[in-house]
Amino acid sequence: MPPLYRVLPALIAQSQEELDQMLEQIPFANNIMLDLMDGEFVGAKSLCFKMALPNGSRYQLHVMAINPMKIINSLPHQVDTVILHAETLDDIEAAIVKTKEKGLGVFVALNPETHISIIEPHITRLDGVLIMSVHPGQYGAKFLPDQLNKVRKLREMSNEINIEVDGGMTDKTIGLAIAAGANMIASGSFIMKSPDPETAFNILNRFFKQLKE
Repeated sequence: MPPLYRVLPALIAQSQEELDQMLEQIPFANNIMLDLMDGEFVGAKSLCFKMALPNGSRYQLHVMAINPMKIINSLPHQVDTVILHAETLDDIEAAIVKTKEKGLGVFVALNPETHISIIEPHITRLDGVLIMSVHPGQYGAKFLPDQLNKVRKLREMSNEINIEVDGGMTDKTIGLAIAAGANMIASGSFIMKSPDPETAFNILNRFFKQLKE
């Protein structure tokens, strides 16, 4: 089964109130990325509170924390997929097994400095791979086009695995990621800092629609 094409707004929030406000801006989004940051794995903090999420959308939790497996023990039931950073895992295979035992989809994320070879042995067990095309931790970080080489190599390995790109995704860069083989795009500031988030979302989504036409 080929992977699905998706654009996901990525949310960074310091409180439940801020999270609620952001979710109210994107009622059109069926798939949403939640960026959890512990202030240690990356310098910033986000979603470091017990989240309440509305039903009706699918949520990925992107865990940027030094103890990710502890965090996934107490997730809101609306989260169906977790994204674990390879850099935080002592045993990637064990983390995949434990996460799937909880009934969750699992992606592994790679920071720019992390080589793709670290996940090659696990490709068939993963639901997806997230390629960070920025150094993580904040909205608006500089896009690193060389990271798309990882996307190309992954797509050569598998036509079926979900490949998501996160970081610096705008109307100027999304086409490059899709051409490299990405089928999922997470976009933070381009959507969430736009005066019209729905229009910004539709601009990005149009790149995928063009592939189907």
